[in-house]
Amino acid sequence: MRKPMITEQQLPHLIKLLDDSDPAIQKALQQEFEHCSGDLSHLLAANAIDIPAKDQETLSKLLMPSKRHTLLNEWQIPAKGVAAISDDWEKFEHHLRLISDFLHDGITLRPSLPDIIDMIADEAEHDLPDLNADTLRKWMFQEARYRGNEQNFYLPNNSDLCWVADHGLGNPLSLASLFMLVGQRFSLDITGCNYPAHFLARIYIDGKPFLVDCFHQGRLLDTAEILENQQQISLAASMAVQTHASLGHILWRFLRNLEYCFQKTGSKEDAQLFEKLAQTMQ
Repeated sequence: MRKPMITEQQLPHLIKLLDDSDPAIQKALQQEFEHCSGDLSHLLAANAIDIPAKDQETLSKLLMPSKRHTLLNEWQIPAKGVAAISDDWEKFEHHLRLISDFLHDGITLRPSLPDIIDMIADEAEHDLPDLNADTLRKWMFQEARYRGNEQNFYLPNNSDLCWVADHGLGNPLSLASLFMLVGQRFSLDITGCNYPAHFLARIYIDGKPFLVDCFHQGRLLDTAEILENQQQISLAASMAVQTHASLGHILWRFLRNLEYCFQKTGSKEDAQLFEKLAQTMQ
């Protein structure tokens, strides 16, 4: 992550001006914060600067232009788009980290996405002597460590895996992706199922495939039973059940989800940003 161009000496003085309503002061602040990376959390913590709650929202808004700039600059998708990340876990996690960094307020200090996944994996390894895909499913979802955010389904933070890990709430896609990434730390066979309108994970128990609904307490869905009743599901759903979702397509779905969420919340500029990023995957 780029270091903020705002210096340690400047920052305390800029923070004191946050509640100044003078338009000239606010414009000057906008210009100053446009030249940072969008994340001041480490600088604020290093200088023990405590920002009053009433000023945190103001600062977070001032950081948005630089966060958009940082995301666009660091978003590096090869020419093949979705296909370029088909099974590249490192690139997949890297780009999810960029999304999480963008959705973060840029003020509060928190670990990076890779560190958070490592911490969850360490905790799971400590708690589960017989660690496999199914016991991890039960540990993460049936014990309610992570659950569906039904009350705020369209909250953009549901796509921030760091926020999901911290709050224990997410959408079907983010919860399944967190499950996959933790499982990847142990080389477990956990993949995605691109089921229409409700993303699922896929695991194997005694060699038999099951779908996992991470949003609803990790409930198991028998793949064979679903396919036996194909008349009750669409062709797209039937195909999704029978194939693994590539990591590139999962990432693309994150972008489209965020585009829709920002449209729902009236953040037109951010909706356009994620539409632009989704186009890089094509």
